[in-house]
Amino acid sequence: MSTLLDDPDFHEIQGRMSRFNLFEALGAVHGELKHSNFLGYLLAPNRPHGLGARPLERILRRALETIPSEARPISTLDLIVGDLDNAIVHRERYAIDLLIEIEELKLIVVIENKIHAKVGDGQLVRYRERIAAEYPDYRKLYLFLTPAGGPPDDDAYWPLSYSALAQTLEAIAAEPTAGDATRLIIEHYVDMLRKNIVDDEHLRGLAAKLYERHKEALDFIFESRPQAGNLIEFIAQRVRSTDGLIIDTDGPSMLRFLPERWEGRLTHKSHPKDWSRTGRGLLFEVKRDSARSGRLMLSLVMGPGDAAHRAALYEGAKNRPDVFVGLVKPMGVKWSTIFSRDLMTAVRLR
Repeated sequence: MSTLLDDPDFHEIQGRMSRFNLFEALGAVHGELKHSNFLGYLLAPNRPHGLGARPLERILRRALETIPSEARPISTLDLIVGDLDNAIVHRERYAIDLLIEIEELKLIVVIENKIHAKVGDGQLVRYRERIAAEYPDYRKLYLFLTPAGGPPDDDAYWPLSYSALAQTLEAIAAEPTAGDATRLIIEHYVDMLRKNIVDDEHLRGLAAKLYERHKEALDFIFESRPQAGNLIEFIAQRVRSTDGLIIDTDGPSMLRFLPERWEGRLTHKSHPKDWSRTGRGLLFEVKRDSARSGRLMLSLVMGPGDAAHRAALYEGAKNRPDVFVGLVKPMGVKWSTIFSRDLMTAVRLR
């Protein structure tokens, strides 16, 4: 174990993974809403970040590079010489994550942002049809932003990866015209992306070498790590001992509970066969993420029930994005997550 602690590669990884990051401190790692807010701010030329239209122009250029020239709605040259200073960036207009109007180029850019959530059935098509109706005389560029640049389910959209986004923003921050404060914020954002969202080949290579040299010690540490299932039982014990909280469902891999004062007020009724055996329709839920081992999530979930009641609750949550972080759009027909946060995440060396 002492040789592991003396290994310089271990210290580099530890220093990289443990250094302060503003976005991690704000809990903005996995929240699509917060990523979209930051990107919307950065892409808007009129915001006081001091970069003007450069982020918008560079990111659109990067996106166009991945599109065959004959399929591009605008040429790279037209984009470079065009005036982007008056571009307008909308957040959540027509429920679209980022909608960018560039009147001087008669160009509309749609960016749908997905980090962990899946795109809803027909969601991309609905957005495209709405934009076609609202902006019939504009050229359109539809982008699907995901960590790995995964393929969208609508051929009109083009994939854009967070890796390409990180590279583009890093290049902007390195330019001498970027102010110190703006450069620092972008560096924090890029660092957060590379630690949590996209692969960092350098760190991954260090981790592989470190494992080869210290396999026994690292295997022992990994086997001794806290398990999500154990934490669920610990949380259940805390809920039982907290006045005003009621356990609805308790199991080895999932816990549902609610505040006592919600009884008869906020919980719409659900048929026991559809969701909770108690018939409660609005519950906090703690469970393991089967797709990501070691991740433990806390969510506020609406189950099946009265449609009008569900719609009113969902709309109320949608109007308070500062509180209901992680709200999934659009509202599900049966189940809808209106708040979520990580309680524990697996350590990932990227």
